[in-house]
Amino acid sequence: MEPQIEMAPGAEDNGLASMLSGLIRQNLEDKPHKMRDFERLRATVAIIADDAGVSLTLRFDRGRLVVHDGIVGIPDLTIRASSDDIMNLSLVELVPAPILGALPDLRGKVLRQVGEAFVKRRVKIYGAVANVPTLVALTRVVSING
Repeated sequence: MEPQIEMAPGAEDNGLASMLSGLIRQNLEDKPHKMRDFERLRATVAIIADDAGVSLTLRFDRGRLVVHDGIVGIPDLTIRASSDDIMNLSLVELVPAPILGALPDLRGKVLRQVGEAFVKRRVKIYGAVANVPTLVALTRVVSING
């Protein structure tokens, strides 16, 4: 089954939005087992790249993703970071986890870098505590690993 990923009008002019939508599409095509998470995701995720002055919204609706330029609606999760730190999220190492599928590798180099950036307040994730399952599923769908 091919993932339904659409760019809302104007989103194709947002380089980060184009890059993330292409990354997600490629991950789902290369690793069909990631479709399970994609089909379960129903959330609005805002991503803000402070250094690049761009923002985007990912609206997941159980097997469908619409990518918007800017922040649209009220996000369940908001990730605010530099564009480099945002792209690092796609490199997070995953480890197999019984029943859960895969989880971010707490010993992984990239997750340690993201954790360090989080502690230094270079990466801010709003809504993470209330939406842990969404954050984990998003990480699995975005990560090129696993």
